[in-house]
Amino acid sequence: MPIDDTTPVPGAGGITPPRKRALWKWSLALTGILLLILMWQCGAGLIEGRRLSKTAVQQFHQKLNAERYDEICREADEDFVKREELSKLLEAVHSKMGNVESESLVNVRVNATTGGSFITTQFRTTFAQGPATETFTWVKSNGALRLRGYSIQSSAFMPK
Repeated sequence: MPIDDTTPVPGAGGITPPRKRALWKWSLALTGILLLILMWQCGAGLIEGRRLSKTAVQQFHQKLNAERYDEICREADEDFVKREELSKLLEAVHSKMGNVESESLVNVRVNATTGGSFITTQFRTTFAQGPATETFTWVKSNGALRLRGYSIQSSAFMPK
């Protein structure tokens, strides 16, 4: 006859041993809570990255329109490409594309590493001479973003 956990054990004075708790239920609940916290943190990082990058791109475009290329270069991250090259690129973009008229966010990626937090954003930008897709890579430092990478794609750069 099988022994039931709730039946008194002979010679134990009729004391019922405590039931074994199902620790797997608690483990499952704790895992679920940890996953929710992780998802909330990721969501908060994306929201903050979106907000910071929109502001940074608007400032970038204001400086580009005002032909303040050296200021953009000075404020860029130290690990960015040679500042002379960036300044020449920005000058070429502005001379070929004209002033920025509008921009809209297409995509945001946030990557937190031991080397820092990186935010890569893609914008669909309308210049005076036509549309372009701009990709910005920012490094977050002391709550602010510093430009780490920039690229632009537009049919206006294609030879006619």
